[in-house]
Amino acid sequence: MSEPVFDAALAPEPDHKRADMLIHAFAAVSAFALVGMLVDVWQMVFLTVPLFAVVLMLKGSLRSDGTWERQSTIGIVGYCAVLAGLVAWSILSYNSDTTLWGIPMSMAVIVYFIWPYTAVVAGLLYAFVFDRTIDEKRLADVTD
Repeated sequence: MSEPVFDAALAPEPDHKRADMLIHAFAAVSAFALVGMLVDVWQMVFLTVPLFAVVLMLKGSLRSDGTWERQSTIGIVGYCAVLAGLVAWSILSYNSDTTLWGIPMSMAVIVYFIWPYTAVVAGLLYAFVFDRTIDEKRLADVTD
């Protein structure tokens, strides 16, 4: 079996603008979380969870030529929007006396909604994104 031959002239021109933007966004989210930790405001730290998720998922699905596949990007942003809504629900219900299935509402949202959502849907999202974008890099190497 012969090794694939790579011609540099046929390779796509790398574009690092989006990657640079995502790295700067990661630094900004990290700084926001750090400020929340230093001033002891847990809500600021908790709000960074969906922000970290969207930045890192978009960075992971970025193609080598600096583009994203449309459906994968919509899936990632949609997943993180739902996660942000669940995180906001948990934060907003923190001072509530309401309970859900025996535990305070804010913790119930984390245990009964956020945890299963991230455990199940994130895996499905990964498979969807891999199938549409990441796997194309490996297939391009095999077919050349």
